[in-house]
Amino acid sequence: MNKFISFTFIILLVLTGTISCKKNNLVVDQDVVPPAYAKFNVRQASDTAATYYITGTGKPFKIPIGITTVSNKDRTIQFCYTSATATAGVQYNAPASIVIPAGKVLDSISIQGLFAGYPLSSRVDIVYIKICGGDVPASDYWSTFKLTMRKYCDVVLANLGGDYHNTFEGSYGPYTSSVTNLTSTSATTATATITNIYDSGISADATFDWADPSSFTVTIAAQQTPYDIGGLPLFVRTDPANPSSFSSCSNTITLNFQLYTSAGLFAEWTTSMAK
Repeated sequence: MNKFISFTFIILLVLTGTISCKKNNLVVDQDVVPPAYAKFNVRQASDTAATYYITGTGKPFKIPIGITTVSNKDRTIQFCYTSATATAGVQYNAPASIVIPAGKVLDSISIQGLFAGYPLSSRVDIVYIKICGGDVPASDYWSTFKLTMRKYCDVVLANLGGDYHNTFEGSYGPYTSSVTNLTSTSATTATATITNIYDSGISADATFDWADPSSFTVTIAAQQTPYDIGGLPLFVRTDPANPSSFSSCSNTITLNFQLYTSAGLFAEWTTSMAK
């Protein structure tokens, strides 16, 4: 065997050994098993926060939970709850732990809001839910969930309409105003007429909007009144910079009015309407 053939043979042996080692390494890498961690099963960090609208139907809020590996044994995940304002058993009920059965990696926990714990529709509570124990450790990420809880009542137009005998402007009142001509314009909007504004006999067309469950609004576009100031027509509207609102839970309306002429703003006030 000449020197050239011998040298070529040696090179082939080295290359073959290198390739063989790389193939073996690839096989070893594929056998690596990731560690088991428990975490909330969300797609991104922003999904670890949500708002729960508590209704009279008692529908719970479910949060997906998971473990990063499968097991042939049942595994328990424990939870801790903290809130500055909400109390377990009063505003909500929630499990101390859940069991993910053998062969599964996904489940969910159910937070049950208590409608009676929210007598005021304005009440808002925040509960932090943390994975704090169990058969597998909590992940370093997505192991805490922020749940905002508030009351929600369906809008019933028959309840929204009618006389509001307890209408006030500051200390002035009570007097009676009304919501009439209620007409549904979509699943979450309606138009109506609000009468006897400022106890002056003025009426104005209004739009009620409850598409955003956290903000029920009332809008009165600029409308001319029967009155004038110095010969200038007087207009009324709700303040565009200070939205007016209504509550379907307490059947109350809060209107932030502006009265103005072409010369400028004449007056601003807040009207509160209750039945």
